[in-house]
Amino acid sequence: MVSAKHEGPIQIIRDNPEVVAQLLTTAFRIELSTDLVIRTASEEFTNIAPTAYRADSVIEICEGDSARPSMAVVVEVQQRQDPAKRSSWPVYLTTLKARTRCPCYLLVICPERPVADWAREPIKIGHPGFDLRPLVVGPGVGPLVASTEQAAQAPEMAIVGALANVTPPDREAIEIIHAALVTIENAGHENADLYTDLVLNALPKAARRLLEELVKADIVDYEFKSDLFLRSQAKGEVKGEAKSVLKVLDARGLSVSDEVREQILACTDEQLLDQWLVRAIEVECVDDLFG
Repeated sequence: MVSAKHEGPIQIIRDNPEVVAQLLTTAFRIELSTDLVIRTASEEFTNIAPTAYRADSVIEICEGDSARPSMAVVVEVQQRQDPAKRSSWPVYLTTLKARTRCPCYLLVICPERPVADWAREPIKIGHPGFDLRPLVVGPGVGPLVASTEQAAQAPEMAIVGALANVTPPDREAIEIIHAALVTIENAGHENADLYTDLVLNALPKAARRLLEELVKADIVDYEFKSDLFLRSQAKGEVKGEAKSVLKVLDARGLSVSDEVREQILACTDEQLLDQWLVRAIEVECVDDLFG
């Protein structure tokens, strides 16, 4: 299931693809022209083989009035080590290169340090000199935004940096994040609530409380309210209730087959899960759970 933590950075990039150019210049010192048109492009990659490939996001950067891109960027959000990605990422880049005929880059957002370190390892294709070294935004890349003033100038990059755990969430970092959120809120951005929810959800408890205090000073009685976050939160609660049903059955020593376990975990009906949870306390066999 795709989570809000995965979709958050991608949503920000779709809303404002210019943040990709900011990341390239700030984190990786890639020089870009000042006269640019930056746009999202198709995330689909096809080849002669029947396998379908789809990236999280693709951004094209054009100079001046040119309709042809001078640079293209594949953006991926990676929350766990996945060996299959080390085969599909080169496909993304080479297919994009054939499609755009311009320099192409792979930008991977990794909030967890072990995943970021794994993603930075070169992908050896086998051909001499043909190694892919992903550009990774995550722990170890250094601060992207160093002050509240910079956060007001590049709020989306500050928020992506927060979601990617680029720097430890100390008080200074929280004040920078708050400045970015306030800038977006004051601009009347349609996804301002979503950005606030995503950041609050991503932070550890102590940092979240500090940010909540700053947010509540601007927004009285603030609570999570963006649609995407609430949907994700609701799915998490339903999944947690399904696990509770299984825990009760296991604790009572009742045998649960793989088929039944999958049926319970796949259920998204909250009312039905409530019934199963009550029954799990008293049934003599698992079959009675569904009776």
